[in-house]
Amino acid sequence: MKQKAVTVALVVLFTLIALWLPARDQWRDRYVKIGDIKIHYIEAGAGDSTIVFVPGWTMTAEVWREQIPYFSARGFRVIAYDPRGHGLTTKTESGNTYRQHAADFHAFLKQLKIEHCHMVGWASGATMLLEYFAASEKLKPEKIVLVESAPAALKTDAYPGTTTLEQARRLLLSLEEDRDKATDAYVRSLFKGRPAEWLITEMKKGSLKTDRSAAYALYFDLLTGDRTSALMRLPVPTLLITTAENQAVAEFSKSKITRGSVQVIEDSGPAMFLEKPQAFNQALEAFLGEH
Repeated sequence: MKQKAVTVALVVLFTLIALWLPARDQWRDRYVKIGDIKIHYIEAGAGDSTIVFVPGWTMTAEVWREQIPYFSARGFRVIAYDPRGHGLTTKTESGNTYRQHAADFHAFLKQLKIEHCHMVGWASGATMLLEYFAASEKLKPEKIVLVESAPAALKTDAYPGTTTLEQARRLLLSLEEDRDKATDAYVRSLFKGRPAEWLITEMKKGSLKTDRSAAYALYFDLLTGDRTSALMRLPVPTLLITTAENQAVAEFSKSKITRGSVQVIEDSGPAMFLEKPQAFNQALEAFLGEH
């Protein structure tokens, strides 16, 4: 009886995995040389309109696995990439700042001859986009989407923020004491519910590909930077997709953007595009379809 129950559980598990995993044969893993690094990216679709997805802190291009097949099937060329120090992209001892990531991003777009595209950044990926539009060299996108983003991280009396200094300190100390355990906890915190364990394992494995020193440097940049002024430079319609918990920050950002709007994904954690992919994809698709 016990063996039968185990067999049934395994069948259910593998069925769920098969249903969740995108059609990898539709993905193309590619590399492009940009200055001193080789950037890994995933490409799918061949439409006239391109969407470029940017992952968050220590995450990889594959976090967009629910969006890549969805939008490529709807006539978009879809690109998701690993920033410097992330995933399969070159690891470097220097250049681990979001200003450098923005410079890499510009060179990446130029190398792929992408003149116009929709830009979607999650968390620190959105931070990189703010750095990009604060820079002198940049391309004008079609539309911008900032997912669970914040122009500044730390909470103050006048600004809702996303973390306190004490919370940030605890995270960094836990990473230093036991990175494997701390990364597991961090990945779980990205979901409001309880995702499949194999998904946690996969995201954790991807996160650990970022060297410790690069992770710390980038987190310090996130924690101490304030990109509020960059919000005023966003040149095209911008959608802020947010959780209910982060809505106050999204509304603050919207107040600084000339053509900004907010979409709340209910009952979800920061990795809403994985936890609530249907709601996320529909919100994104509707925004991209607006004129």
